[in-house]
Amino acid sequence: MVASGAAVVRFRSAGGGVVGHGVLVDEEHVVTCAHVVNAALGRPPRDADDARGQVVRLEFPLLVQLGALAPERRARVDVWEAPGTAWDGLDVAGLTLVGEDRPMGAVPVPLAHEDCMEGDVLLFGPVEGRPGGWVPARLRPLVKQFRQQIDQRAHGAHAAQPRYSGTPVLDPRTEHVLGILVAVATRRDDADVYAIPVTNLVAAWPTAFAPLPVSPYKGLAAFGREDTHLFFGRDAMTDELASAVDACGLVPVVGASGVGKSSLVQAGLMPRLAAGRTAWGFVPVRPRPRLDTALAAGFARAVGAPDHVPLSELESWQARLGSIGLVAAGDLVLAATGADRLLLVIDQFEEALDGSPTTWDVLDGLAELAGRERTGMVAVLTLREDAFGRLFVRAGRFGEALRRTAVALRGMDTAELNRAIVQPALLRGVTVHGRLVQDLASLVEGRPGALPLLEFTLDRMWSTLRRGQDTLSYEAYAEIGGLDGALAEYADGVLAALAAEERPLVRRLFLNHLTTPDQPGVRRVATRSELRPAEWAIAVRLANERLLTTSRSEEGEDTVEVVHEALLNAWATLTSWLKEEEPFRNWRRMLAYAMRRRDAADETSVLTGPLLADSERWLAERPSDVTVDERRFISANREHQKREERKYRTLFEDSLARTLTLAAQRAEDATVALLLAVEALDRSADPSVDLLVRTCLRRMGATELEEVSGAGYENELRRTTNRIRLLEWAEGPPGRWSTAPGAPRHWALGDDNTSVLIDARGRAQVLWGVAEGGVGGGVDVPLAEPAVIAACTDAATALCLGTESGELHLYQITDSVEEMWQIALPAAATCVAVDGQGSKVAVSCDDGVTRVLSAQADGHEFLALASPGFVEDLDFAPDGLSLAGQVTGGRLTVWDLTSGERRCDAEAPMGHVAFSADAAYLVSAGQRPDQLGTVVRLPLHAARLAAVARKVAGRDLTDSEWQRHVGIPPVTARGVAG
Repeated sequence: MVASGAAVVRFRSAGGGVVGHGVLVDEEHVVTCAHVVNAALGRPPRDADDARGQVVRLEFPLLVQLGALAPERRARVDVWEAPGTAWDGLDVAGLTLVGEDRPMGAVPVPLAHEDCMEGDVLLFGPVEGRPGGWVPARLRPLVKQFRQQIDQRAHGAHAAQPRYSGTPVLDPRTEHVLGILVAVATRRDDADVYAIPVTNLVAAWPTAFAPLPVSPYKGLAAFGREDTHLFFGRDAMTDELASAVDACGLVPVVGASGVGKSSLVQAGLMPRLAAGRTAWGFVPVRPRPRLDTALAAGFARAVGAPDHVPLSELESWQARLGSIGLVAAGDLVLAATGADRLLLVIDQFEEALDGSPTTWDVLDGLAELAGRERTGMVAVLTLREDAFGRLFVRAGRFGEALRRTAVALRGMDTAELNRAIVQPALLRGVTVHGRLVQDLASLVEGRPGALPLLEFTLDRMWSTLRRGQDTLSYEAYAEIGGLDGALAEYADGVLAALAAEERPLVRRLFLNHLTTPDQPGVRRVATRSELRPAEWAIAVRLANERLLTTSRSEEGEDTVEVVHEALLNAWATLTSWLKEEEPFRNWRRMLAYAMRRRDAADETSVLTGPLLADSERWLAERPSDVTVDERRFISANREHQKREERKYRTLFEDSLARTLTLAAQRAEDATVALLLAVEALDRSADPSVDLLVRTCLRRMGATELEEVSGAGYENELRRTTNRIRLLEWAEGPPGRWSTAPGAPRHWALGDDNTSVLIDARGRAQVLWGVAEGGVGGGVDVPLAEPAVIAACTDAATALCLGTESGELHLYQITDSVEEMWQIALPAAATCVAVDGQGSKVAVSCDDGVTRVLSAQADGHEFLALASPGFVEDLDFAPDGLSLAGQVTGGRLTVWDLTSGERRCDAEAPMGHVAFSADAAYLVSAGQRPDQLGTVVRLPLHAARLAAVARKVAGRDLTDSEWQRHVGIPPVTARGVAG
């Protein structure tokens, strides 16, 4: 109904309200009711005064779906039959478009040749929220001379209303106008409306409305089974093909594009078989979206499924094909239908060659058919000769079967062409000029692919006929541009009728979606989902103009394609577009090849080098011309290349870091050794490289330790007071809680809100709040043995105590003290730490192992870190992901708790250790009396350590030092790293 709806026009009053409708019945003529014209002119509806010569405005409402506003035109009233009353008077107005041609996409709907007494019809009119819609109805017999009753099936908002006056009464089968609506009943049954029959419309203006004979030529469309009476000139080939079908189970019909393969099978072979004595069943399919899907749908329809096969039936037939094969599936259809034989027609078989396993299975089934004589099912394939050549050499039974059973479709000779030109016109009472017949036949003979151009030329000439003419003249032939110019001239005219901003959409549609990148003369089927909305809208309009054809796939998705490949080869404008686009299309061809290899699971199908660079350039320059699938493929390859580059850089950096490390170890000059080690540190996170830099610093008599102001590190230093180490317990409490004479001495952990006091005998008490001059209320921590090590969080919400016997206890502190768990350690503990969130506990033991435990999971040990020596202190990083340990003798280790690996080893006597807030340093209070108010910090991050080392070295490596010690110039190292 798209084309028919686009021919409907709408009239409005001066105030903008809809007053009625009409219909475009040819290139320039509109028919409506006279009372609608009166309303549009602002006159009383039943005004009988002649309105001829008046000009009204009209619009094409359904074209608003394709553009911003409904296109408008002006039309002159040329025929006037006065309204009379609602039940008599002809009430017809005939109008002619003036000033502008019909809008592109507004395809005329012809008047029917005769009245229809009854049957299903459609009425068009305004629908709330949409430009318009169709209302179903039933046509009844005449009730008066000028009126025919229509019984509506719709009611309420979708029933015909007074504003429907003038709308076409459409035959949904032929899409011809059977009349126009004239009145909505106001008496009795509101479902009754009335129409002016088509014969009365023709009587009002016979010179314009008398229907012309329908063209007997198919244009660019293939002949179908219903066109057999118009199909001339192929009797000999039909005979040959029928004989081949009778003798063999597989008959490939091979020929050039445009030679008429589909038409021969559809309009020649199938009607011939249907008229014979054998009861044939027919399963015509086209292999889209895939051959197995099309076959399943075809078989389902053959046994009674509707045109749009339900998904369950489709899947059922697909399963049958996969399990029992093609031949057995055909036998099922024969059994279900009762036919004697079954003709399976796979049209445009070249589209099936997708390389999928299911397709090869079908090919094997076809080869099985070829090996049988007079089989129940016969498969006829229509196949372009270039695709036949590819399949011809395929190893196996199918390739051999093609070579043995193919029928070559030759071009038509002069006599056959004469019949194809002359006979269809004679059926309509029209002759073709003798010289024109000779010229057309001579131009087409020897050019098998020119048959679509011949049909299109004849069809275009037919459209130039005027009423009363009975000859297709040479003048009309010249007017449309001749055989080789008719199609191009027509396509250019359609393009020119579009708005300037719409023409680039046509170019993009053809170049990006309707032609294949590697074969520009081969059409491609595009799905609606791959087109932008504006592109689909243009595609629909071009389909209305018969340049494209729309359909629906077996999976229910709308599709569009060129109506025939002849358009791709004959349209000079498209040829020029293709030439201009040659660099872009060459790139797309290579990209399509890579994508096909990807789909075939070829692991080498990646874009690299110039092809990837070109892909990214085209994507940046013309993003709207790159399809979604192409965009995804390019993006995936870009990410792949980035991963490969990162991998290569990592490998190079690791290799260079090893070379630099060896060079630093061998260098005699201490400064050069340090600088080489720093370069290695820039490229490697290996703890051995970190240690090498620190060793080189000591070799130069320097250290990485820095003495800085304590300002800014108060919280870090305060955290060390929330731990009691074994060495401190041995020395006794410092008396930090009370200095009153005779008062007990304690270690005090926590903050002012919650404090933990541990005395010299290892007893622990928790206190909440501090009273002036004394201690607030508190509770004893339940512990059977003295505590010798302790640690808590900053707010004392979690407390961990270790005893002399090697037990470790964890407590949760809220407004009370609750023991969470206790475990027995395998050896005596030397120090303990709790992370800031109270989720982890770390404890070092005399067995040379530092254990990291879960605070929540009953003390479950999830890391055991080798830490030989006596560990004096532990501290967690603020994020809880690193742990630092200070060993007697000045060695310090930092572990990564995610991997369990050592991050850093350093010789740095620091006493208590604490991570800085950014975890970039370890800090400790100064050790000498003159260091009051200062801290010592040890850089942990590679960048911080490298900065210290470079400052000590006072310079960078020279180019000659790079070359001598590393073997490559520094510019090479930097280039690869970048």
